[in-house]
Amino acid sequence: MFGAHCSRCVTIPEGIPRDLVPPPMKHKTHHSRSIGGGMVHAVVLAGGASRRLGQPKALVPLLGGTVLSVAVERLTAFGLETVVVAHPSLAADAQGLPCRTVINPRPDDGRTGSLHLGLLELGPEVTEVLVCPVDRPGWDASVLRCVLNTPGESVVPSYEGRAGHPLLVRGEALVRIKALAGDAPLRDALQSRILVDVNAPFLHLNLDRPDDLASISALETWLAGGENP
Repeated sequence: MFGAHCSRCVTIPEGIPRDLVPPPMKHKTHHSRSIGGGMVHAVVLAGGASRRLGQPKALVPLLGGTVLSVAVERLTAFGLETVVVAHPSLAADAQGLPCRTVINPRPDDGRTGSLHLGLLELGPEVTEVLVCPVDRPGWDASVLRCVLNTPGESVVPSYEGRAGHPLLVRGEALVRIKALAGDAPLRDALQSRILVDVNAPFLHLNLDRPDDLASISALETWLAGGENP
């Protein structure tokens, strides 16, 4: 499937060569953004143990806050009602976020189990969800705009031929994700993805190991220089 083009992105079907829990804490309510007639919500996945990094990924400093707080601020500023699924060790840090928070009591189940908790918090009426792993902070408002404005059951941004995050899921793809086992990989529910080419040089930054933290300063410079980062 080909999606609509936007000024800073090009839609490319995957596979085509490039050259051819405690009760959730309640906060200020944010209304979901309407894209193409649908209401889009966001789930930030911050339920991992961060063993390889040696410190909580969600609390890595970024732009005067943390990777987690900046992600939530950007999503809510964009008009997306957001739910954070957090590791139990982050319960206190998540209290001040301007969104709902769910603590994952089984963080070792992986991203799918965390996403299930976020979807449960959002409710069964939700049909479009932006999935944002907290350890992949290399996106800005233009990336969100390109992904959200592209049709398809599963849409991801792409930079230099490689898919990145956040992931937008709709319709039947969302139904299949809900049916997955909690420890199953998300890709098992994604029969195909639409890749949207974006100008985001830090799209593939993955805060997984201590060496990855060396890119934070350059990421901050790029985000600070962009439009409504």
